[in-house]
Amino acid sequence: MEFLKYTYTAVILMALLFSFGSCGEDESSLSKAVLASAGSLSFEGTGSAPQIITVYADADWLTEVPEWITVSPASGTGMMDVTIAVSDNLRDGALDNPRRGVIVFKGATLDSRAQVIVNQMGDKFRDVKDYTVAELAALADETVVSVPNVTVMALTTEGFIVTDAQNANNVYVLGDASVSVGNKVTILGNKSSNSQSLPIVEADNIKIVSTGGEVTYPSAKDITDEVDKYNATAREFIAVSGILNGANVSVADANYTVTIIDAPASFDLASMNGHRVVVTGYFDGLAAPVVKVFAAEVEDNGIAKDIYFFEDFEWLDPWSVAGKAGRTVETDNLSATAPQLPTPKVDGKSALAALLERGYAFLRVTPATTNATECIYLQQNYLKFGKTGFQAGIILPKLEKDVPPGATAVMSFDWCPMRQGSGVIDPVNLIVIVKNGSDEMEFSIPPAGFENGQKLEWIRAEVALTGVVLTKETTITIRQTNWQLATANRYFLDNIEISSLAR
Repeated sequence: MEFLKYTYTAVILMALLFSFGSCGEDESSLSKAVLASAGSLSFEGTGSAPQIITVYADADWLTEVPEWITVSPASGTGMMDVTIAVSDNLRDGALDNPRRGVIVFKGATLDSRAQVIVNQMGDKFRDVKDYTVAELAALADETVVSVPNVTVMALTTEGFIVTDAQNANNVYVLGDASVSVGNKVTILGNKSSNSQSLPIVEADNIKIVSTGGEVTYPSAKDITDEVDKYNATAREFIAVSGILNGANVSVADANYTVTIIDAPASFDLASMNGHRVVVTGYFDGLAAPVVKVFAAEVEDNGIAKDIYFFEDFEWLDPWSVAGKAGRTVETDNLSATAPQLPTPKVDGKSALAALLERGYAFLRVTPATTNATECIYLQQNYLKFGKTGFQAGIILPKLEKDVPPGATAVMSFDWCPMRQGSGVIDPVNLIVIVKNGSDEMEFSIPPAGFENGQKLEWIRAEVALTGVVLTKETTITIRQTNWQLATANRYFLDNIEISSLAR
């Protein structure tokens, strides 16, 4: 360890001398550059032991230090170990609020300094203020809050929705607590926001004030006829009617779907797959083409269609987060991050490995080979296929059950061609290939019809798989007709479904 430490030191000092040794500036006893071996330190509220860090410099350095922090020595020359200590964080004999300070190790200029953030624990809820649900939205994120005597209205796997006494303002509480709908609770935590600036309380403490209360939901705003244009700036109570596919509600003639977020097991959504449903719940934001909702109730109105396969790739979200995957189609951003499938890993497993485990297979070709290197990418949460000179396709997992004789299966999915930097739309044409043994049939997907320069958007493709038998042994492939070409024929794919009308 000593060898590594001094090797690191030598490299830093050589770099500093090379950068500043012949710059022609006036001579000064203070360093031209200062670095520290740590950017932040954390201490207990009381009785915390001092910590040692190393300061690197090419000459003299000084410190600026808050009064509750001690740095020893407070000045020095060159590389030195320094000891950082803090006083007990007490006020009137009791633990005070957490505090944060910054130590500055200074050289000759504003650029020649290093900062170390010092955090000391404390009682974050000392002097905490009570807030109503209505007041939370205007607070800065990280504000410490108490939200007393609010009613639990809906549950998720990660938290719950609470409302105020007027049933007019709602907030999502993120926290692990055994609460039930109808409970009155008091919450201590930090205010934060989701990606659409809707307020969240990240709970540290949830106290159940009373149990057994009955809830009365307000009149829901029915968004069924306006799914494609609905948005809100608050957690409105909404309703939508459609067909349930997994956790998604598909509305007839709509391009957008409604997704039930983190539904608790008690809803048993799997038993309603392919059923007509009415979902009522609390709006959680828009991630086009998806309206997100925390469900309060799901009304089952019977079977609408038999679903033999459905995939929305939402289960890939941990890999999307790990790979910082972007959303090219929704944001019309050609530079959105799209890691190759083997790159992002969760618990040591890549996104590609996770897909293969679920029974997927992939095709990758170039003009010279049918076994090309990786050219399939992860977005949040869908797939991107191909790059210039590389084409790719997907083979679906085998169906879990046969499609009954006489039933006509319909395959549908969302897709979008890629746009080049010049504005040219990749001339992608997709086909579905259904294979039973040596028998193979192709079904063409209508072309996108995009003009060059058009904004990227999802296209819903639907094709009746007539004249074929679909069994648990059938192989189904989606790929381009533009195959083994040197040109760019890239596309995005999501929300794949194979179903038939209920008999």
